[in-house]
Amino acid sequence: MYIDVHAHLDDEKFTDLDKVIQRAQKNKVVAIINNGASPTRNRKTLELAKKYKIIKVALGFYPGHIQDYKDSEIENELKWIEKQKPIALGEIGLDFTYEDHEKQEKYFRKFISLGKKLNIPIIVHTRKAEKRVIEILEQEKAKKVILHCFSGKHKLLKRTELLDVYFSIPPIIVHSRHFQELVAKVPLTRLLTETDSPWMAPVKQERNEPANIVVTVKEIAKIKKLEQGEVMKAIFSNYQKLF
Repeated sequence: MYIDVHAHLDDEKFTDLDKVIQRAQKNKVVAIINNGASPTRNRKTLELAKKYKIIKVALGFYPGHIQDYKDSEIENELKWIEKQKPIALGEIGLDFTYEDHEKQEKYFRKFISLGKKLNIPIIVHTRKAEKRVIEILEQEKAKKVILHCFSGKHKLLKRTELLDVYFSIPPIIVHSRHFQELVAKVPLTRLLTETDSPWMAPVKQERNEPANIVVTVKEIAKIKKLEQGEVMKAIFSNYQKLF
């Protein structure tokens, strides 16, 4: 049984979603956590979960979008998200390729607080802000943290050992030395799998989809020198502990 903890199946690239879901199920994917990125996409995520049992709901606010909304709009979205009872909060975090870092940090802390209040995982984006994300997680004593496609320096890994942190690994691990080295360093008990569909495909320039989770698990097994089935079971166990 395979798990995809981070996908965006509400993206316009998925005009053939029925077939995408069928391929995922054929590859023994049993849960796909669709991550909301804005008020509109949060609602699309809820719609998808009603249509497809395999899709689970994570609601959030992509950090790069924070600057485009008024504080009152974001506060209202936070209140709305709390009422929806999602399985996780995501996609949230920091992205320092965008402006207004202070506003991003303000709402990242609020999402961390909401995650603790609801006792659910937070799925965290960290682009060009990895060190600052770790600092805030430490300060806020964050719980049930999934670092999505973490691209930070490996020396930061030591600091995460004292935190309740998991790393979700995408299929691009097959051609990414960074993710290969990350998997080699992080214990299997702290690994999860994701696709970030439609991005992060194992074949460059192609659309990614949840069926490709199998590619990630095979690569993790190769790096860890374990059987593929053993890795699959371990990651599913990690998922069960979190969710």
